[in-house]
Amino acid sequence: MSIILSCLRNAFRFSATAAFAISLLLGGIVQPLPARAAQTENWQCTPELEAPLPVILSAGTPAGQRTDRRTVSLNCTFDTPSPGNALISLCLSAPLGSNPDGVLRQARSVIGNSLVHYALTAEPGNVPNVEPQVFDAITPTLKPLYSVMIQSGGPGRQTFRHQFKLVTEFEGLTRRGLDAGGYSDILSGFVASVHQGATCGPVLWGPSTGALGELANLTITASLAPQCDFVVNKALDFGTATLSVGGSKADGLITLTCLTNLPNITISMGPGNNPVTDGGPVIRQMRRSDGAATIPYLILKPDGTEWSQTGSIIPGTPLDLPGVDGVSVPISGLIPQGTKFPLAGDYSDSVIVYLGF
Repeated sequence: MSIILSCLRNAFRFSATAAFAISLLLGGIVQPLPARAAQTENWQCTPELEAPLPVILSAGTPAGQRTDRRTVSLNCTFDTPSPGNALISLCLSAPLGSNPDGVLRQARSVIGNSLVHYALTAEPGNVPNVEPQVFDAITPTLKPLYSVMIQSGGPGRQTFRHQFKLVTEFEGLTRRGLDAGGYSDILSGFVASVHQGATCGPVLWGPSTGALGELANLTITASLAPQCDFVVNKALDFGTATLSVGGSKADGLITLTCLTNLPNITISMGPGNNPVTDGGPVIRQMRRSDGAATIPYLILKPDGTEWSQTGSIIPGTPLDLPGVDGVSVPISGLIPQGTKFPLAGDYSDSVIVYLGF
């Protein structure tokens, strides 16, 4: 009769109409001429910019969770000499920042030299009746984000609120060896300007050669928390015993994969599902499938010492390792000498593996 002994592995791993305007006149139906744009003068705008919130980066984060949308508003006033309509466009531009990679923008680690790419674009905000332009990314050259027709009922001082969302999207992180902590980039000379017409032509406010008030130095921020994970490549399996169990050994393997640089990593083993103390050190046990019998066993570190703390109800002496990619950690199991031959059956246990960094 055979006894099958096993220690199960356990791995825990901390989304124009054409407006067709027609006029019915005596003598027939005609399409009116386009309204002439009234001159607008003396533009003044005051910017409002939402406070930056660092984007939290991690491995495998969906695009929506590594994207920040900050609302920027321009509260503008201007003079109109006569009634009419004025077609106005909002244009944007920004330099590549302090850490360009060719034409790509990058944020740099605050504590080290690692870099992560990000893209910068914009979307129209809460502005009625805008006509969005084709806009894929903010570049060092002015580009129109939208046009809008401003209606004026008479001469005098007018107000209008331009608004857009500044969209920062960081890359999906797959590279290893990144620094944990804060990342930032500074765009010195971000420009938002108001123009007459449907292009970035005649400037009404915010000349393209000058930065815009509070937006002159725009800070892009992100944060990368320490991240490390592991895979149990080979579980401990003591195999089949027919004569004795004392002294039986099993070999296993754990592989660490860490996104960030870490000064050290601790690996701890839990007490399993069936620990006993008897007033002394915790003893892990495999239990028969029907719960009627148990077999004690040890988990050993690569140096051969037991992976537990003497006298502790929750074993877990740490094992220090450098935070690099693909570190293999061999583990082994041992059934102590002198263990009595148990009742026949299948025995197993599950142990939680803890990572600390």
